[in-house]
Amino acid sequence: MKLMNQKNAMFIKVFTVLFTIAVVTSLTAVTAFAAGGAGGGGGSEAAYQSTIEFFITWIRRIGMMVAFVGAIMFALAIKNNDAEQKQAGLITMIAGFIVAALCAASSMFDLFS
Repeated sequence: MKLMNQKNAMFIKVFTVLFTIAVVTSLTAVTAFAAGGAGGGGGSEAAYQSTIEFFITWIRRIGMMVAFVGAIMFALAIKNNDAEQKQAGLITMIAGFIVAALCAASSMFDLFS
């Protein structure tokens, strides 16, 4: 009986290894073609550019929202006369403006050439 369990265990291990090899081989042997065909690629460049512009737009908006939150933090700190909160509000506001400015100056980084 013990010999039968060892054979079953060995069979399961061998089957698992062979099945894993077959799955990995079938997944890695996938051929992918670009949309433009051989020598093309105009569509992929346009898709890349529109994707980057989408992210730049939303990152700039998020930067402006962070700057707005920093301005609110600063205004509330002025009301309470709390120096530490004033500093945190200014740092948050400046960080938001830096993110927005970098996104606005994205043409300077030559992303689409």
